[in-house]
Amino acid sequence: MSGTEYFSGFEVIRAAMEVEKNGHRFYASMVVKAYTDLAREMFAQLAQDEVIHLQTLEKIATQYQQGAFWDNEEEFLPYLQQFNDKQIFPTADQVDAALVSEQGDIKALDLAIIAEEKFAAYFDKAASHARTEDGKKAFAWLAGEEGRHAQLLKDRKAKLLKK
Repeated sequence: MSGTEYFSGFEVIRAAMEVEKNGHRFYASMVVKAYTDLAREMFAQLAQDEVIHLQTLEKIATQYQQGAFWDNEEEFLPYLQQFNDKQIFPTADQVDAALVSEQGDIKALDLAIIAEEKFAAYFDKAASHARTEDGKKAFAWLAGEEGRHAQLLKDRKAKLLKK
């Protein structure tokens, strides 16, 4: 877990904010690249959902403000930077490769589902390793949110397949 067990709830929330920002960029780019109106509408809604999640996280962060700033910034900043890593959300090349066929919207949704499931699993594992109660709570909440995102995507994929 690369030290995640030592992070405070505030640090966890900060990391999640990076996830939501990158998720918004990913889904906003998909709006432009999608083939069908239904997919464009779906990706636009997902992009907006990420904005709402970011706003929620900003509100939640106030609950963790006491002792919010970390002593181990040199360890935490690389952790935050990993959420900008192209391995977390699909790269533009991966998305473009998925979109080259008529099934492109479905393949793009599959990429998004995989990303959300990875985040849910990561945060779930981090919750089990966290040593502070606020860190455990924050990681567990995030795991639940990412799991809900994945299920939402699966539901929307099923709707798209029916069309």
